[in-house]
Amino acid sequence: MKVPINDLVINNKKRVKIKDMADYYDVFFAVENTTFLYWSSHPDMNDRDVIDAFNSLIRDFNNQKEGSLASEISKGVKAILILRKRNKNRDYTFGEIISCILLLIKLANEHESSDGMGYLKWIKAFFEGRMPKTEEEIMEYILQNET
Repeated sequence: MKVPINDLVINNKKRVKIKDMADYYDVFFAVENTTFLYWSSHPDMNDRDVIDAFNSLIRDFNNQKEGSLASEISKGVKAILILRKRNKNRDYTFGEIISCILLLIKLANEHESSDGMGYLKWIKAFFEGRMPKTEEEIMEYILQNET
């Protein structure tokens, strides 16, 4: 998508503290769903590749190598921003978008695993409806997937 992100957001680069991911559900969905789908066709990808793509977006949201994960995420987020404009929803600031990506970097690092795919497995569990719900299920999930 060739539309620059600056045309789709309020030009305020101030980062925000995200207290509830639900406040930006559409941005998180666009990023993580794109990552999950991209992983389906690039099974050799790992969490480091995802974090590198996220960092690349922080440096430059618009000029990503075509076909790369960062490029696909950029397109997905821009599509959400266009949809928000069409539906006359509040525009996000650029700082809010970057804050969402920074939070995902933090989460990806928290889901570290010996095979380097803890975060990818976590988003796969989410999109397949297999998220652990109780504290016991969460501990079991971590022991099986993130150690």
